[in-house]
Amino acid sequence: MSSNEFNLSNHMYISKISRYREIYERSVKPAEEQLTEVERQIDAYNLRVKCGYKEIPLISGDTGVTNLFPEEARLHDYKGICIDVIGSINKNTIVTIYHFWERYWFDIIKGKEFKEGKEKDFQYGDFQYHDSLKKRISKHYEISEKIEKIKDVAISLKHGNRRNIRNLLNTYPDLFERKDDFFISCFGADAIFIKRRDVEEAFEIVSNSGPQKPLTS
Repeated sequence: MSSNEFNLSNHMYISKISRYREIYERSVKPAEEQLTEVERQIDAYNLRVKCGYKEIPLISGDTGVTNLFPEEARLHDYKGICIDVIGSINKNTIVTIYHFWERYWFDIIKGKEFKEGKEKDFQYGDFQYHDSLKKRISKHYEISEKIEKIKDVAISLKHGNRRNIRNLLNTYPDLFERKDDFFISCFGADAIFIKRRDVEEAFEIVSNSGPQKPLTS
């Protein structure tokens, strides 16, 4: 690959990552702002209660169920929805950018080897698994080992394999709020708690795992 071709490939890679970052920010910021607002409303509600405010019970005519604190319940339900939306965006973003990384490297290696007349040596099966893909990339480029973390997280989130999730818990415990085996067994991938800082780290790792330093010209 010539210097110009290499620079273009790297530029396109970084540009695409930047677009994924923008999509992420445009998706998650409104949900984060709503969460901040509902937390403010909960604090205001708690202050009113502390000052003597009492809710009027809400009675359902259909079931005869009485909700003694309807406003408090509504606020906490809304907060839960915001947290779930943010978590879903965070998880989907990590899976998306990892699969982008896989697809981009497939195209880079395929184009390079076809250009060098190695069509007969090109095996699509070599790109079906992470380890074989890394081995193929390493023939042409240096590649950071940090991408392993994003692979482990993305695969655990996508497939929900309990063994993978337990391995993830042992290696990256900060990705879990609850670490008991019962919770992991019951909830699988939902037990993984992806925060904004985890997504930002993933973007940083993927950004630095593109075609930046070729081993061959």
